[in-house]
Amino acid sequence: MKTVLVVEDSSTSRDVTSHFLQQGGFRVLEAEDGQDALNILRSRHVDLILTDIMMPNLDGWDLYREIRTDKSFNLTPFVFLSVLDDIEDQIKGLTLGVDDYLTKPVSPQQLIARVNTALMRSERLAQYFHRNPVTELETASYFQHRFNQEVDRCRDASQDLSLVVIGIGNYVALARGQAEWFAESAAREAGALIREQARSYDVVADMGQGCFAILRPNNNKDQAKAWAEALRKEWDLSLIWPDTEQRIAVDIGFTCEVLSPGEDNALALLKKSLASFERKW
Repeated sequence: MKTVLVVEDSSTSRDVTSHFLQQGGFRVLEAEDGQDALNILRSRHVDLILTDIMMPNLDGWDLYREIRTDKSFNLTPFVFLSVLDDIEDQIKGLTLGVDDYLTKPVSPQQLIARVNTALMRSERLAQYFHRNPVTELETASYFQHRFNQEVDRCRDASQDLSLVVIGIGNYVALARGQAEWFAESAAREAGALIREQARSYDVVADMGQGCFAILRPNNNKDQAKAWAEALRKEWDLSLIWPDTEQRIAVDIGFTCEVLSPGEDNALALLKKSLASFERKW
């Protein structure tokens, strides 16, 4: 179920819009103005933002500008729903880069259709990224492409190539016991730390669900394991839960496999390593 944040200072309009969305199968969060919306976005996962423009404290224009300064919302669709129906206002919104601009009144069918379209467009766009715009690591699909290239290259040159898969050990607990946004924050910070410890020519990818894959050329299994052990030994990552200010540790585990030289099925080893974290954690 996708989550939509409805930002509207009129409680009546907010209730009507939320009802339409809930009837359309969406989970809805509500904010009274732009500042309230920012507070919610710091603590909850949101798939799409649907906002009025004319609001106190922080209007829709400034809310959009503020949100787009945070790279973690690069792919989050942003839609205006406003009584401002002048063509100049619509052009202003679309020029800023919003994903859609709807004018009130809007029918339930039109609202649901436009929200679904914005979400699908964002999902299609995400598939074309070579790098995850949130973690700034390579995506799983691009890693697969590089994976095959590196395995073939190293085997042809009889060079060592090792695969290290690192998983956030308590990712599922963080996602279920805390919130999805908190688990994503943990993954973002973990990815940054792993990238810092990797060499410039290593291939480092965010495989999703708190799992990362690293290709290490010119490393045999012992060398790759020593690197991963050193990373785990120095690992000191924790995040603060905003409501209670409790500090929650982010744990990791890892596996190491040799991809080259050798005749083993490299793809099978990758799947085995990823699956091991699904069973273990």
